[in-house]
Amino acid sequence: MTYRPAVLFIALRYIFGKSIDQFSRNIYWISRIAIMLGVMAMITVLSVMNGCERDIKQSLLNFIPHVLLTTDKGYVHVEHKPKLVLRQLQHKIICMQPLVTSNVILQSPRKASFGVMLGINPNHFEPLYLYLLNKHINRLSSGKYYIIIGSALAKLLEVSINDQIRVIVPSVRQITPIGYVPSQRLFTVLDIYITTSEVDSYQVLIHQSDASALMRYPSKCVTGWRLWLHEPFLVNSYSDYSQLYKDWVWKDWRECKGSLFQAMKIEKNIMSLLLVLIIIAASFNVISFLVLLILDKQIEIAVLQTYGFTRRQIVLLFMIQGFGNGILGIIFGTGLGLLLSNRLNEILLFFKILPDTVQLPVEIKYYQILGIIFMTFVIVLLATLYPSWRAASVHPAKILRHG
Repeated sequence: MTYRPAVLFIALRYIFGKSIDQFSRNIYWISRIAIMLGVMAMITVLSVMNGCERDIKQSLLNFIPHVLLTTDKGYVHVEHKPKLVLRQLQHKIICMQPLVTSNVILQSPRKASFGVMLGINPNHFEPLYLYLLNKHINRLSSGKYYIIIGSALAKLLEVSINDQIRVIVPSVRQITPIGYVPSQRLFTVLDIYITTSEVDSYQVLIHQSDASALMRYPSKCVTGWRLWLHEPFLVNSYSDYSQLYKDWVWKDWRECKGSLFQAMKIEKNIMSLLLVLIIIAASFNVISFLVLLILDKQIEIAVLQTYGFTRRQIVLLFMIQGFGNGILGIIFGTGLGLLLSNRLNEILLFFKILPDTVQLPVEIKYYQILGIIFMTFVIVLLATLYPSWRAASVHPAKILRHG
């Protein structure tokens, strides 16, 4: 005769046996399906939001300055390097190069737009080089006043290669016979880049010396030093060092794009909260099932107590039933969530929910999934505690006397 733990054996009989009425069994299956759908939805939604965050990071933060170190004067000599910064962040920096930058107005014969000017050295690293149409970066030389613009900006200004546009720096004024006017110059479009990101609509490249002349900087001066970071999202912790940089002013991508990523973070947290509430609501079905089961099995509970079952065993008996329900929902929900996340674009294409040209970005983070599993496990555990404790509070004498 094989050994069977009494508590586990009775709990399984209650779940899979015929002693539970159909209504209670329906609630049991509804609670399992609700937990499964909650876990599946949470994994899928967070995977899509992770993918969107990754794509924005790759398509935007790769092309804009992560950090700019300048001075209170607004410019710095190219021989004056932030050596202390290099020592403090040496393992966090990919590279460091001088940069001239400013907000500008771009004006063509027909249209005008705002933009951001980057004065670069064509011999230095620049991620936008890989996206040029004609690869004319070698022709970007000092004194030629060439400019490289994005495809969206070219379309907005209605210009093409070899056309001229006027670059105006509102923050820099020069004296003319008619008074003070913003610093400005005509530039010839040398090339156009296409990244399919937001920078296509506003960021322009010109030679560093031409940009310095437009900004009226002293000889061999630039706006500051541009830093590329391995982890630009951790720039908040890096900027804590800025208090040690007495001669430097720390500016990073959060000044222009911080609100975008902050909004994404808030949206992600709100979606997570809503999905957690769905799982909590599903756990109430577990409570309902256990309450109905306990009301139906009061006589059996009293009999078990007269046979020597302790309060702990009674609590464990009903917790096993609630746990079994929750664990099965977690297992199936995790499996379906991973499957749906991996095949999401194929499923959307099959049902024609999205156009053929649109692909949702998906990034599955397994540590995040483990967190979802643990959180759901805790919620189900808490949901089974109170009904199980109430079941153990049954007084066998009263129940059997009235039974």
